[in-house]
Amino acid sequence: QQQILDDKCRDNMPALSFYLDAPMQSWGASSKYQYRETNSFPTKSAIIGIIAAAMGIDKHAADEATNLAPLTALLLTVVKIGKSSTRLTDFHTIGGGYDKSASSREKMSIPQKASGAPFGTVITRRSYLTDAAFIAILEGELSVLEQIRMALLDPKWGVWFGRKNCLPATPLTPTIAGDRSTALVEILAAIPGLEPLPLDSCEYQEEHPIPADGVFYQSDQPVAYGQHHGPIPAAYRARPIRHHRP
Repeated sequence: QQQILDDKCRDNMPALSFYLDAPMQSWGASSKYQYRETNSFPTKSAIIGIIAAAMGIDKHAADEATNLAPLTALLLTVVKIGKSSTRLTDFHTIGGGYDKSASSREKMSIPQKASGAPFGTVITRRSYLTDAAFIAILEGELSVLEQIRMALLDPKWGVWFGRKNCLPATPLTPTIAGDRSTALVEILAAIPGLEPLPLDSCEYQEEHPIPADGVFYQSDQPVAYGQHHGPIPAAYRARPIRHHRP
């Protein structure tokens, strides 16, 4: 019954959908340092980051958190569509081959120990989803959704899916409709070359602000990417989400 009430309150909420399709995608929620995993669904921090870059929001500006607030207030649903996906783990090295007597800018790329001494070459492993496709649906204030749509059609800065080597393979095709169900149907019809897709074959991960069975919390609600605010530096907060099939 609670789920029915939640769905009804969102029936008439404007929604914007856009397409995420690339040979490789990477959506890290908690991985750091040498092992960088990817979630199976795009995170909200990544989706808002794509939009913020498209809108030209400077992460080093003092008003970054203020500019992000209307974006983070939107509710996010991510739909995984027909393509099957696998994981790829790539091998990287960081810091090798730098001249320790070179300029200060080059020295910044050399990993350091806690003492400040050079650490040498660091090996990292980074995971990606391959051949995955998603539709991101944002619900909320219509004027904000319209600004996002215009920015995604003509982005100020580059758009990529988690890392700079994860470039889109298909136009984002941002679409605004009166509710999220219509936004999903309309973008599926608008994507070039996409075969007809039964919606009950999709997987959904939705932001679910009302407590319900199956809801869990993930720390991917962005506050600020560059400027950390508050007494405890934290750029992200937890948000409730639910993973399900129709």
